[in-house]
Amino acid sequence: MVVTSLRNKAQVQLSPPQFEYFNLIKHSIGKDPLVTVAPLEQLPSGDFLITLRAQGLRKARALATLLVASVAVGAVRLHVQVRTAGGALVKPIRRTFTPAQIVKLYQTALRTNKLFRFAAIVQIFGRAAVYPVFSARIIQFPNDDLSDFYLNYNNVAAFVFRDVLRRTISRTSIRCSTAQIKSK
Repeated sequence: MVVTSLRNKAQVQLSPPQFEYFNLIKHSIGKDPLVTVAPLEQLPSGDFLITLRAQGLRKARALATLLVASVAVGAVRLHVQVRTAGGALVKPIRRTFTPAQIVKLYQTALRTNKLFRFAAIVQIFGRAAVYPVFSARIIQFPNDDLSDFYLNYNNVAAFVFRDVLRRTISRTSIRCSTAQIKSK
């Protein structure tokens, strides 16, 4: 009887989607000593804003170009903006990029990120794809995930970056990958 009464009083409450997306950015892009992620901000429209501050204009512009600028998670809309360390708003670079230039964007944006390893071009059936490669690490944060014993969000770093970075740039496919673990 005690168990039944406890079950009736228990309320399951899940983390709102805006916090999960904010944490995806914070625990991926934010793993860079030259990038800070400001607290999540709700706008008067009801939308949410995630602001990143990057040291260096080139890094900030590269990040703004690579990141998904706006995403809808259910009925919630989130906007991502990049600012310089001094607070100036940075706009994405709007032009056509070659695959080699996209690789350079990744190197500029993520060179100091602890989870980024490198980016490379691979030809697949005559078409170039860019592969940013990330450490073989798990990104984990509390998230009320009922499928996890500890209620954490757990995912491979490459898949988290895939969720917050653009999947195509100038019609070039972007395929986030995991670095190989060398067997001993």
